[in-house]
Amino acid sequence: MATPTVPFDYAAKQASDSLQARYFRGALVDQRALIAAELVRQTRKLNGMSIRSDALAISQLRRDIRANETELRDLDRMIAALDHRFAAIWSAR
Repeated sequence: MATPTVPFDYAAKQASDSLQARYFRGALVDQRALIAAELVRQTRKLNGMSIRSDALAISQLRRDIRANETELRDLDRMIAALDHRFAAIWSAR
């Protein structure tokens, strides 16, 4: 049985993948900036709350801070993976 040959433009596919990755990377960087700003706000709030002794509120805020730190690490990992995958293509342009 013969295998049909379909013309496929690998350069166009690579360019399309690169554009999509660049867009997605930008969205991840924007999301990271928002979360980092929220983390700064939360840290300042925690520093102010440490003077008082509202243990429940402090505990909740620390939990939120840990969740945001985890999300920042995840975003950094995804951004680094995109950079690693497309670095050669992006540097060639």
